Amino acid sequence: MHDKHQDRGTIKWTSLMLPEHVEMLNQWYEAEKDVEKPLLSSDKLEEMQRTITQAIEYKQKVSLFFYEAQRIERMEGFIKGAGMGKLEVENRDGIEFLPFEAITDVELIE
Repeated sequence: MHDKHQDRGTIKWTSLMLPEHVEMLNQWYEAEKDVEKPLLSSDKLEEMQRTITQAIEYKQKVSLFFYEAQRIERMEGFIKGAGMGKLEVENRDGIEFLPFEAITDVELIE
């Protein structure tokens, strides 16, 4: 027998839910995306230091991955300098300062 009814998942139940319940579900879905800050090995830290030094010296564009608000974020730009525990990064939005302890990876962009 052919089933004419197609299940719409949670969509069909949303109209029966209170707005507070919908908000709680949305928060729960977002919390599922949260990650813990990775612990970096000394080898990884040295590799990142070499990449940062090369990027500054040769004015190469980089992708910086950093931990913020329980997520790994990505920023592209040029590292203008380092000091006071932060990297000075010029990107399309202007100059941003990224704390060293937040950085989880650095990659050169060819």
